[in-house]
Amino acid sequence: MKFGFVGVVSTLVSLFVFWIIMLQYPQYNLLSKAIGYVMGFFVGFTLNKLWTYVDHAEEGEKYLLKYMIVYAGTFVVYLLFNYVCDHYVHPENYIAQIITNFGFDNLSQWILLRGTLVTNILSIFVNVTLNFVGTNYIVFRVPEPDEIFD
Repeated sequence: MKFGFVGVVSTLVSLFVFWIIMLQYPQYNLLSKAIGYVMGFFVGFTLNKLWTYVDHAEEGEKYLLKYMIVYAGTFVVYLLFNYVCDHYVHPENYIAQIITNFGFDNLSQWILLRGTLVTNILSIFVNVTLNFVGTNYIVFRVPEPDEIFD
């Protein structure tokens, strides 16, 4: 639950920074996503270390370095996924068609006009999954429930 809450907060920070930059500089789509990601990274690391995984944190462990390595890898996936979706796949077209089939034409048009936002949100879902796995099993090495009582 804590990881989910931290994820929501850092995602909102990431989207907010992306949105603010895109309002001023729409031509820098990928760069604004990258800056937003980095801001969300620092919020997420701070909250995860001080709140989510405080019981698993050991003194002197190099969590920031491990966290940076995991998030650097997922960052590359995030940017590649965004680039491929924005330039080749255009998932907003498929999503808008599905929404139209349910009779929500206004929402469908709204989605079609905001393709970069749609791909950014889809990328965030992919990224959250990868970050959760990396943070749990590489950075903080959370034991399985049956290992806790061994």
